[in-house]
Amino acid sequence: MTASFVRRSPLFVLVAALAGPGVATAAEPAKETPKASSPLYVHIETRAPLSYSGDRNEVTILFKNEGTENWTNPGMEVEAGFQVYDSNGNKLERVKNVAASAKDGQPRMLEPNGYFGKIVDLSALFPKISGIDTYKITWSGPGIPEKAITHRVIKKYDSSRDYQAVINTEFGNIVLEFYDDLAPMHVKNFIDLANQGFYDGKLFHRTIKGEVAFAGSPTNDERGGPGYTLPPEPNGLKVLPGSVAQVRNAMSGAEESGSIFLIATVPKPDMDTHYTVFARVTAGLDTVKAITNLPTAGAGGARAVMRPIRDVVMKKVEIREKKVEKTAGK
Repeated sequence: MTASFVRRSPLFVLVAALAGPGVATAAEPAKETPKASSPLYVHIETRAPLSYSGDRNEVTILFKNEGTENWTNPGMEVEAGFQVYDSNGNKLERVKNVAASAKDGQPRMLEPNGYFGKIVDLSALFPKISGIDTYKITWSGPGIPEKAITHRVIKKYDSSRDYQAVINTEFGNIVLEFYDDLAPMHVKNFIDLANQGFYDGKLFHRTIKGEVAFAGSPTNDERGGPGYTLPPEPNGLKVLPGSVAQVRNAMSGAEESGSIFLIATVPKPDMDTHYTVFARVTAGLDTVKAITNLPTAGAGGARAVMRPIRDVVMKKVEIREKKVEKTAGK
């Protein structure tokens, strides 16, 4: 086990020092005294940023003594300290009669720089956490203030199934079908992002008049991304009318991408081999053409030069399982 718990992460890590106020007796007025800090630091995090519905939902919890003296363990029931709330603030019911964790598996005392921890399967304690939702996970212990993290569970991606995406805009719907056999990593990435609502409310933030529309940035410009990048998947597909391709983030390398994608309305041979084509438009290409023909801001304005002067919002990107068409007579 390594001391990875000292890493700070804004969404999935919460590290807090324990502090107790100075104590004054009733016989004398309270005095300002320095706060006595406990040496114990606690780190909790989910094992992944998100999980799929039905999968195990595990968290890691670690304790470390960063003081100069020994820390005495009061005898914590680690599992008992967890509680989970759904997106409506409702407390999830805990499974009854779950065997308590063995306290003798914990050290009774931690020397300076000593630490211990464990991995806890919350789905065994709170079965409903496997459902699709965004959950607040809290933990507290004897004399330890509550820690809280957020975890999202999304619809499970199944590579054996055929999916389509429906991008809803005020100009009309745009329907995409995927090349899951030729760009499996990019297809899964797009579907996972859509299923967690990542694209909802984002703009078509850039257009090339009558040719290409760009979308998928959380910052609604070319700087945004999901917090990671993907390597290219060369597959020989050219950028043709209706092609959907992943676009590199302007802040990342030339061959890396995350969430920004383009939809072409004309052949773009200059883009061939530079972008990973992972889907195609099967309905709504006229909608894309209408978006690409909107006037753009131009130089000298507050908006980016190639951003439409009217916001074009992806109200919802919905992933549906593609219906299998039955053959006549069967």
